[in-house]
Amino acid sequence: MKHWCLSLILILGSVLIGHGQTSDELKRKQQKLRDEIEYKEKLLKQIEADSKSSSTKVVLINKKINQREELISSIREEIVYLDDKIAVNEDLIEAFEVDIARLKEEYTRMVVQAYKTRNSSQKLMFIFASDDFGQAYRRLKYLQQLSEYRQRQAEAILAAQRSLESKHLALEGQRKEKNEVLNAQNKEKLTLNREKQEKEKELKVLSTKEVQYKKDLSAAEKSASELRLAIKKAIEREIAAHNEAAGTTGSTYQLTPEARELGNNFVANKGKLPWPVDKGEIVAKFGEQAHPFLKGIVVKKDGLTISTTGNSRARAVYDGEVSRIIILPGAGKVVMIRHGEYISIYTNLKETFVNTGDKVKTKEEIGIILTDKGKTEIEFQLWKSTDLQDPSYWLYQAR
Repeated sequence: MKHWCLSLILILGSVLIGHGQTSDELKRKQQKLRDEIEYKEKLLKQIEADSKSSSTKVVLINKKINQREELISSIREEIVYLDDKIAVNEDLIEAFEVDIARLKEEYTRMVVQAYKTRNSSQKLMFIFASDDFGQAYRRLKYLQQLSEYRQRQAEAILAAQRSLESKHLALEGQRKEKNEVLNAQNKEKLTLNREKQEKEKELKVLSTKEVQYKKDLSAAEKSASELRLAIKKAIEREIAAHNEAAGTTGSTYQLTPEARELGNNFVANKGKLPWPVDKGEIVAKFGEQAHPFLKGIVVKKDGLTISTTGNSRARAVYDGEVSRIIILPGAGKVVMIRHGEYISIYTNLKETFVNTGDKVKTKEEIGIILTDKGKTEIEFQLWKSTDLQDPSYWLYQAR
């Protein structure tokens, strides 16, 4: 007997397999978000006592809130998935119950019929009453097949009952899992509300010190301008010295075949370059952007400001040669690495492991990032000759 629920089971089973992959992806995404939130909380603990790090603090709080909202959204997706899964199992259970009832009804009829013909002499009479040997053989096979069919029906009933029991257990587990996910969602919502309250409290405190923060911002912009000028002059002097030695003139670096190939390889890796730190958070992007908490104020950045943990090491983003190491107040030690006509800049180092002229490899550690009152930040810049570039287009997943 063919049962209509068999096709349904196969179809729904394939659906569940597909959703199983989606569920795994959701759980991996949630774990990644939790890890990133935990890392931001670690950075915030480092700088919470430093009033001068307020800008970084507000950026990290905003990022943490955004990722918490994304986490809640992912959990909501998982709840929808579990609801679908529970509904499918409820439909399967109903289908199994209907199937078992039909199997039992059919089996009962066969048992009753078997009881009526239980006498062996009646079976023999049924066979001997045949018109010929062929018919007698067919009647004998019929009785054998009828007995085997009753046995298969009994086994089918037992198998369906076992499957039904299994589905009940699965349904119970799914409902338990859904309750756990709902509890996790409620917990994350409470945490999100607390974080938003903390943010509002932080902004309220910052608003009372706006004059001082504007002074600090002005001083930071002055230091950035001095750094920009120092880097540009260093690049210009290097170009002039190189071209003079090569017997050429011009405002651009005259590349050797080897340097040109290095530059071409550097360009070929645009968007795939490793970060200048093993792990960090971008707290300020390249170019002009609104200040994190000073209304109406626009700040300009020459690179990416990356916040990381104390004693973190800066590392080269690609093969190259150390062209300059300069020291500036407010920027610490600055390492410049040339990659053909491109120069990567690593600022705010308290210690360097390289010297001018050294050849470095991708991800090679070049120094220790300076920590000032709990804040550990590196500004990564990228220049093409004397023109600034947006590093976020070059580093892997930096946009």
